[in-house]
Amino acid sequence: MKTIEAGFELYNWQCERIEERNAVRSVFNGRSTSYQVFVMRMLGEGLYRFVILSPLQVEPAQMGAMSEFLHRLNGNLPLGAFELDFNNRGLRWTSSVETNGDTMPPHWIGNSMQRGLTSFETVWPELLAVAEGRRAAQTAELRSQVAMELPALNTRFESSGLQLKLAPIDDEAELLVISSGDNPAPAKKALEEIFGHPLPFGFRQS
Repeated sequence: MKTIEAGFELYNWQCERIEERNAVRSVFNGRSTSYQVFVMRMLGEGLYRFVILSPLQVEPAQMGAMSEFLHRLNGNLPLGAFELDFNNRGLRWTSSVETNGDTMPPHWIGNSMQRGLTSFETVWPELLAVAEGRRAAQTAELRSQVAMELPALNTRFESSGLQLKLAPIDDEAELLVISSGDNPAPAKKALEEIFGHPLPFGFRQS
């Protein structure tokens, strides 16, 4: 338990023990919502389990669309997977690490939690749009793929003064990437290397 708590402390997160479950819990406040973060050590199985709960509840009519979206989305995640709870229509991210009973280093614990939270934060607009029936699974998947690629591209072009962003999901008639900077051509070429030519979404200079 102390090792798990040390993982939370790396990010200066307040946490509490849940002794009966051999777990530690914290709350993370994201850009648009808050998440409950749990790390459990399953001694009998030699596992550490990570669970992040969101407050999102999927509309009953959108359960099928959300299931399809998560199935499409999970293949693109660097770690863990999103899961839909069919009992309460809630959404969570989960991951497990097998250590054969060994203690997991605190920085591994902290980094694993951060991976899950980054996944939630990156695609939160798409998750919400599908849950509320404002986007189909296939179009939301493409938008989420773009959202996951933009941070690396923005780091790559930072010295050139180029920055890419998605148009707000409720403002766009079509999926649209907006580029700032005087010469957006290198950014457009980089997107074409990832998504093909012509791009399957709009691209314009701000």
